[in-house]
Parts: sequence; C-alpha cells; structure tokens
Amino acid sequence: MGHAGAEDRLMEGLLFLAPLSLFLETGLPIGLFVPGGDTLLLALGALAAEGGLEAFPLLPLLFLGSFLGHLLGYALGRYGGKPLRKRFPEDLWKKGERLLSRFGPLALLLAPFVGGVRTLVPFLFGALGYPLGRFLPLVALGSLLWTQGLFLLGYFLGKHLPLWAILGGLLLLGALGLFFSRRPSRP
Repeated sequence: MGHAGAEDRLMEGLLFLAPLSLFLETGLPIGLFVPGGDTLLLALGALAAEGGLEAFPLLPLLFLGSFLGHLLGYALGRYGGKPLRKRFPEDLWKKGERLLSRFGPLALLLAPFVGGVRTLVPFLFGALGYPLGRFLPLVALGSLLWTQGLFLLGYFLGKHLPLWAILGGLLLLGALGLFFSRRPSRP
C-alpha cells in the first residue's frame, strides 16, 4: 500500500472520528471534562490548508456532529432533567444559568464557543422545557458558526503560518486552559 492509500485511510478515519468527537463533546457530559472541539476544528482547518485533507465532505459532517450532539444534550435535559443535574459541576451549572439569564436564547449561538458550556447549555434548555421548535434553528446556526468558523480560521492560519507553529500554539493554549480551569473559582 502506497502513500496515497495511507492518506485515503486517514481521511476516511477523520470523516468518522472528527464528527463523532464533536457529537460526544456536545451531547454527553464527556465535554465537561475533555473539551477539545475548538482545538480539533482549528487543527483540521490548518491541515486542510496544508493540503493534508479535503474540506468537503468534512465540513458538513462536522456541522452534523455538533448539531446532533446538541440535540442529544437537549433530549437528555428534557427527559432526564433534575436527576442528571447532579452530574454537572455546580460552578459550571451556575455559569450556564448566568449565560442564559444574560443572553436568553442567543446563548445557543454563543455556547459552542465556550468549552464545557457547549455541553451544558443544550441540556439546560431541555431541562427548562424550552420549545424544540425555537431551539432547533438557534442550535443549528450556533453549530454552523462554531464548526465552520473555527475550521476556516484554522485554514486561514494554515495558509499564513507553518503547521508546527499552529499546532504548538494550540498545545500551549490547551495547557493554559487546563492550568486556569484547575484554579479555585472565586465566589
């Protein structure tokens, strides 16, 4: 098997694993502890800029992974509600409630850009009984802006910076995020 065969297998794997990762992060409480969607989207965009993978059909699949994950989170909140609330860290729950009280339904457009909160907000909307018909278009637009926006930002950066600089920067940002998330929160 030649170099082209390995690239094809890598692309096929990414077409499955990247959307699955977004689905799991946005739909299940896994995203509270292992957020990585932002980094994944930026890295995939940078790889596409380098010619390492094709943006299509990856872009629509990334959107679907995020959108379906948010629907799962909504359904879990709608039908699991109060018993499942105990599984979320209380400070994150309060952060989600503050986001909702400040921005209302627009929180669905902002939540995908905030690690952990992107998992909590759909669950919260479901638990609060927010109408599905109003939830769907907002979460679709939020998923679209997040997945396509960060992928395209990574693509733009990949056209202007070497891949090693982008990936190193993402690792540094991830380490800083972990450092600051482990600090005790202020009352």
